[in-house]
Amino acid sequence: MMKTLKASGWWTVNQRTVMSWLGVILVWALLPAPAHADFMVRPVNLAYLTQRADIIVQGRVVETRYEGMPNYPHIPTVLVTLEVERMLRGPEGARFTFRQFLPSAERRTAKNAYLVGQRLLLFLPAPSRFGLSSPIGHAQGRFHILRDASGREMVQNEMGNAGLFKNVTTEAEMSGVGLNQEETQVAGTPRGPIALRQLVPLVEHLRLLPRIQ
Repeated sequence: MMKTLKASGWWTVNQRTVMSWLGVILVWALLPAPAHADFMVRPVNLAYLTQRADIIVQGRVVETRYEGMPNYPHIPTVLVTLEVERMLRGPEGARFTFRQFLPSAERRTAKNAYLVGQRLLLFLPAPSRFGLSSPIGHAQGRFHILRDASGREMVQNEMGNAGLFKNVTTEAEMSGVGLNQEETQVAGTPRGPIALRQLVPLVEHLRLLPRIQ
């Protein structure tokens, strides 16, 4: 009898674990194909971010909720709500909310990525069929907006903008989108913070590039 109870308890625990992993695999399998590629975190530049993004939003985080995904409570997600300051591409409205799946490798960093009060510039794909979305290129598509010692609004992604402008001028010209002198100067920055007032016009211009699905 004792062996039966122990076996039953073992099965219950392991059944939960199996169901949890099956849920994760299910969500992962049904994410859009480009999201799989982005998850590999290959280097991407600003042209790609702009071409690939269905939503480009600048705003302030007003709420974050770390919770299980609806109908799949064992799958960890973060629900982020922004007070919209500027919507460069995407739905109109004073607030914008998205839900991001949190694989184990990202759970710790996500705690600092979406703090209430933070100002962000995000490049996001359209939500998957499960309603999930995450910054394109992950750390590369999530920019933090801060003020420097002079009070200027500066913006930098979580890769320090490394490689952000690589080949951007060439790719834009190949698609018939010529950059002006100031945009070309910005696109020549190897890495480090960029003034928000300089980055936003460049993104607006790069929206003329053909979209990538």
